Amino acid sequence: MLRRACRLSLGFATVNKRHEIGRLLEAYRGAVNFYVQSLWQAPGALDKETLARLSAERTRLQSMQKDQALRQALSIVSSTRKSAKATGTQPQRPRFKGMAVLCHGVTIEPGRGSFDLVIRLSTLRPGQRIIIPTRKTPVLNKWLAMPGARIVQGCALSEKAVVVWVEFPKPPARESGDIIGIDVGISKLIATSEGETIGTDWRKVSARVRRRRPRSKGKRRARVTRDAYINRAVKQLPWQRLCAIGFENLNGLKKGKSKSRGKTFRIAAAPWAYRRVRQRIECLAEENRVLPFAVDPRGTSRTCPVCGEDDRRNRNG
Repeated sequence: MLRRACRLSLGFATVNKRHEIGRLLEAYRGAVNFYVQSLWQAPGALDKETLARLSAERTRLQSMQKDQALRQALSIVSSTRKSAKATGTQPQRPRFKGMAVLCHGVTIEPGRGSFDLVIRLSTLRPGQRIIIPTRKTPVLNKWLAMPGARIVQGCALSEKAVVVWVEFPKPPARESGDIIGIDVGISKLIATSEGETIGTDWRKVSARVRRRRPRSKGKRRARVTRDAYINRAVKQLPWQRLCAIGFENLNGLKKGKSKSRGKTFRIAAAPWAYRRVRQRIECLAEENRVLPFAVDPRGTSRTCPVCGEDDRRNRNG
């Protein structure tokens, strides 16, 4: 099964409903941060002992909302520690300010008239729900048109938007078509085995991320621009005629030190987002019935594509 997220507007909710959503988010984020602080000091799992240890926290959330806040806190702590371990840095306790992931107390139903979708959401008051009317977007209609598609009962909530998920069976891969290989680079984002270059302005985009001050608004805006650039570039690949696409497995390229990884390379590679490119390629490959596969990059730059001879002199042109 494939699952895709769709962002919907909360602009049609009344002032009172927005106030209730704001109260819910304030209590939810407070609970998540309390759980994160507690789990950071004494790691735990989603079991009775952890629930009993964290039950002393006073919150306005209902029990099902507290369980969801604990699940999200466990995910945040786990991913933060794994990321720090992968990059070889000292982990720092995160602070949650994002969207609340609500799997219970949410019902999504068809609407009437101009509002073709209705979200019923449980609030901080037991037994009371608010009804939020909204409209389907072209992206949501696209996924709902897939065979066997359905909306998952649940959402991610913020003050301005709600994210819903559509689930549908994974389409089978194509049995015929072209096969291409791509190279993800630092100066030019994508180069294909057919001689096409995509994302020639990548160096400028990534340099903008590097120049911005860490944890600043400018840094966040530059990263959003970088991710949007990657999305546009990956969509330019000839998906409609492909049956398979290969790419180099470059995970861990930034780790470690060697003579070939000097200061210039480390500066250029700092804002490089190979993992983001790979995720987008794998995501679009599933949607377009294309088989993605990663290959070992060892020797690929010096192997002749005609006769297969592996020689360092092959790198020259």
